[in-house]
Amino acid sequence: MMELEQEITSYMKLHGLIQRGDRILIGCSGGIDSIVLLHFLHELSKKESFEIAAAHVNHMLRDGEADADEEFVREFCEKRNISFHSTRIPIPKILESESGNLQDICRRERYDFLNQVLTAHNFDKLAVAHHADDQMESILMALVKGAIDQGVLGMPAQRPFHNKVLIRPMLTVTRDVITQYLEAHELIYREDASNDKDTYLRNRMRHHVAPLLKAENVKITKSFQRFSEKERMDEELLGQLTNDLLIECILTKKDNFISIDITSFQKRPLALQRRAILLLLKYLYKDTIIAQSYTLWNAILELTKTTNGNREISLPMEGVARQNYEVLELYRVKPEQLEKPHKTLILNEWFTIRPSCRVGVFEKIPPHTSLAKIYPLDPELLPLTVRSKIDGDRLSLKGMEGTKKVSRLLIDEKIPKHEREQFPVLVDRMNTPLAVPGLRIGHQLDDARSIDGVVLIIDAEN
Repeated sequence: MMELEQEITSYMKLHGLIQRGDRILIGCSGGIDSIVLLHFLHELSKKESFEIAAAHVNHMLRDGEADADEEFVREFCEKRNISFHSTRIPIPKILESESGNLQDICRRERYDFLNQVLTAHNFDKLAVAHHADDQMESILMALVKGAIDQGVLGMPAQRPFHNKVLIRPMLTVTRDVITQYLEAHELIYREDASNDKDTYLRNRMRHHVAPLLKAENVKITKSFQRFSEKERMDEELLGQLTNDLLIECILTKKDNFISIDITSFQKRPLALQRRAILLLLKYLYKDTIIAQSYTLWNAILELTKTTNGNREISLPMEGVARQNYEVLELYRVKPEQLEKPHKTLILNEWFTIRPSCRVGVFEKIPPHTSLAKIYPLDPELLPLTVRSKIDGDRLSLKGMEGTKKVSRLLIDEKIPKHEREQFPVLVDRMNTPLAVPGLRIGHQLDDARSIDGVVLIIDAEN
């Protein structure tokens, strides 16, 4: 058995890539890598009881060359009685209308077609011809681009592909071993002239960087592949630990908003904290590029270094991250400013200040208020008004000489900075603060003894 056959067979068994009865669709461009993969799996299928078929996409980019590629793969399959599927996609027209990246558009359209074939013909898996040299190039490209999330891990042996599975049986073998197999079986292939150009980063890595690395270590591609597999195993464990962290630390999770408990978060290792921030950003933005921003990671992480005071930073797309004492809040879209409350209380009617707090002035205590606080009122104080805090507001507290600034009270009670200007204050007819409902009561209410006559009721959860 040749080296390629031994390595691929062992690799497929290790990762469980192909089982008996599988129906495998093989993407084949006609180049050396995909021709070798198609030939190898065709020969193996005769012994291992699985089915194969080939699929080719003509991107209509290289005039007659693209048509020749398609015909070559078709004839290769016909000679071996391999089922063949193909399509022609007018990439130049799509590129003209979208003005996007050529490689990205080709990849998107190619994989869309392959998924259609998989679904229409009930294939189980899609096999592609990435190999060890491709793996090394992908990791180097990820490092150059600063894609320090999943990119640096390289390509996995298999991954979900829509509701099917994409497999890479040749990820363990080098380009040299592939060439040896090709020559031993006297196979021919089609060469894409664009592979010789330095237009794309991958080609520059292949032509200039990879040869330098191989000159230092002839087995460098194997080292990269082993690195990728080790990192993936480590990442799987760290990913589970990070999920456990978030389960314990997340306080609120909505589509536009997430909050976490900073005190609990601080107890975890820094490596898990960084991964947690990454997952939170991915959840909010559904955008890997935003989530991978190293500067953004560190800026948010810096907010979790303290539980004192309030701090705020801007996030992409008008989002915001806020540290409010022991809580970190992440908004994908900055919340609208709350309206400043201003309501003169009407006798015998409730006024809801916020979901957890309502107040009212009553002549008779209404039902369902057994847990509420009830304070008798001097008629001289009426009417009462709920309004937002203003500069100079001071509250006279029981057992305290003088008065306390309402602004200081809100800070001491750890009310987030962005909420303080709108926080409700209850005042009498002379605009003198009587209470900050749900937080503190002034001595004018606290010292009262009788509950005969008109009463103020504050019904708050806390």
